[in-house]
Amino acid sequence: MKLTLSNSRQIVTMTLLWTTALFAVDYLRHPRPLALLFGIKRDRVGVAVRSTKPTILLKVNHLCCSGCLDDLQAALQPLTWVEKVELDKSALLVGNQYEQIDDFSNSVRIEIKDKDIPRIDFMALDRAMRDAGFVAARIEFSGIPHMRLDAHVTHLCCNLCQVAMEKGVKIATRPGANSTFKWLDTINVDRPQKMVTVYTHYDAIIDVGEFITALNQLGFAPATLMVSREN
Repeated sequence: MKLTLSNSRQIVTMTLLWTTALFAVDYLRHPRPLALLFGIKRDRVGVAVRSTKPTILLKVNHLCCSGCLDDLQAALQPLTWVEKVELDKSALLVGNQYEQIDDFSNSVRIEIKDKDIPRIDFMALDRAMRDAGFVAARIEFSGIPHMRLDAHVTHLCCNLCQVAMEKGVKIATRPGANSTFKWLDTINVDRPQKMVTVYTHYDAIIDVGEFITALNQLGFAPATLMVSREN
């Protein structure tokens, strides 16, 4: 009997078929996102690349399908300062090593035109999301080299309120307080105007959600939270 050796094309074809079969068996026995199967990872939101234009990045812990995205886009449509709401393509791949198959989170990128920066209100954004059944686990803002946040706090009635606010923010932002207020430069409390103003470091990514949470934990609820350019 004459022995016939396989040619190179047959060998490559058999290798590809066998490799595909092994991946298929592994995926069926241990289901997980395909990106994780191939060992692809992404950076977490907190280390996102700074945007070159005014951009809000939302981390939403449940945004599992196009229907969720459609509902979120519809909820934000009344905010006339919002130019575009889309899924953050840089975050489509699997996240850090702790991410599980039951992670239904996604990130959404909101772009704003320069002329609309004075109309941005992060509290209006938060309310619009909650009214539609969503909540942002993280709200980041970038794209302005130097800026300030102005929180209008309706309840700031006396000197003790001001002292509580000033001391509370200092405690929340000091090193070792389990905070990441690295973007915060200085803060000013104006009791007559019922305004808490935060000045940021240059070219920083602002964790707006962290600031809102800090005010809430101190017992204050901002009615509005606006952003402005600084020189």
